Amino acid sequence: MNPGCMPITISGIDGSVRVLGVHAGGLSTADLTFVRTVLTHELESSGRPLFLDENASRITVLLSGDTDVDECKELLADLPPAIRSRLRVGLSTTQPAAEVANASRQAHVAAAAASDGAAVLDFGEIAGGELLVSTPCREVLRVVGESTLGRVDDYDRVNRTALLPTLRALLEANGHNESAAAVLGIHRHTLRTRVARIERILECSLTSAYVRAELLLALIVCEYPSRPAP
Repeated sequence: MNPGCMPITISGIDGSVRVLGVHAGGLSTADLTFVRTVLTHELESSGRPLFLDENASRITVLLSGDTDVDECKELLADLPPAIRSRLRVGLSTTQPAAEVANASRQAHVAAAAASDGAAVLDFGEIAGGELLVSTPCREVLRVVGESTLGRVDDYDRVNRTALLPTLRALLEANGHNESAAAVLGIHRHTLRTRVARIERILECSLTSAYVRAELLLALIVCEYPSRPAP
């Protein structure tokens, strides 16, 4: 299931929700399975409704709206330090249950902005978070996305490539090539080749944190569908 497409009518959670996003790029399949097992156990043992989805190296956990950061830390407390140190974790703001898709996007933006092994990052604490709830700012970002990301998307459609998913992985990995390559399941040299092509299309350097931040926000607002990399 795509994290942005979780069901809106949810038995066991009434009123408001929060979403926990866990990014585990670079973990082995066995370690990722272990993370999921630990989270499942913690949710069940604490009496919380279990709504957990795994997509590639990203885990999405649906929680009740009164869940706080400390409770999220407890969900991850039993993970070995060697695994926890490689996770980036984000928590959405409290949203109406009907806005669960937006909460999911917030959680994964926060996870993408978090540092490996750092505390759970609350989306509400991200300086740029308000941009995504401001209608004028969203419209500006949509224009930016259509004029930049749209060119990459068009290139993919014409050439049957997967540059947009590659760009998405790179942005969510804070520009770290190896982490993005691990998420996509490709060699880092292949990733660099794709990134160089993206930079030619966009006529900009993705080594700039400012450029990556703008593109990531635009990507979220434009909601381009995730397509698997070949």
